[in-house]
Amino acid sequence: MILCAKNLKKSYKSAQTVTVLSDVSLSLEYGKSLAICGRSGEGKTTLLHILGTLEFPEEGSVTIEGVLCTPSNAAKLRRHSIGFIFQSFHLLEDFTVLENVLMPAHIARRKTERKEGLDLLDAVGLVERADFPVGLLSGGEKQRVAIARALCNKPNLILADEPSGNLDAASAASAANLLFSLVKEHCKSLILVTHDPTLAALCDTTHVLHEGTLDLLRN
Repeated sequence: MILCAKNLKKSYKSAQTVTVLSDVSLSLEYGKSLAICGRSGEGKTTLLHILGTLEFPEEGSVTIEGVLCTPSNAAKLRRHSIGFIFQSFHLLEDFTVLENVLMPAHIARRKTERKEGLDLLDAVGLVERADFPVGLLSGGEKQRVAIARALCNKPNLILADEPSGNLDAASAASAANLLFSLVKEHCKSLILVTHDPTLAALCDTTHVLHEGTLDLLRN
């Protein structure tokens, strides 16, 4: 298994305690894809953040590539094992397209060559935009940059949060096709959060998050 989550519990306290995850367990094999669906406010993004070590549960555990996630090793796991694709892209607007793609390698203090980034941009059809300021790109192009960036450190696990949520229908379909083709080509494992049943159906399995628990649907 590339990922195994057991008995995850998470709540937030404000005026009252709100339970987001009450007892969530899931696992994912190498090379497989999994969709997490559910209504807004059910905690899908929170769950994805926990699986990606951006947040930690109050109870339960997450193991990635055989390593139990802890606060002390979370950053290392993110650098080497996980690639993120965010709904709002989270690109650095003052940097070029190429600089954004190679940013994970710089954060990991891994030496890179320009060609490495250009190869990733070529894979997503944007090599001619390498030296453009990323702020000049369309939404669809920004999502392609985000996909290339997620592959930069050669992680085995890709986590995508509503990867087509901020795109028009044509751009969303294009981004989805690109994502799944690259995941398959590079033998990656994929977990995505989505409201789109068409996108979820492209995954090997679909889970629905409802009232803090996961129900498994078979695609």
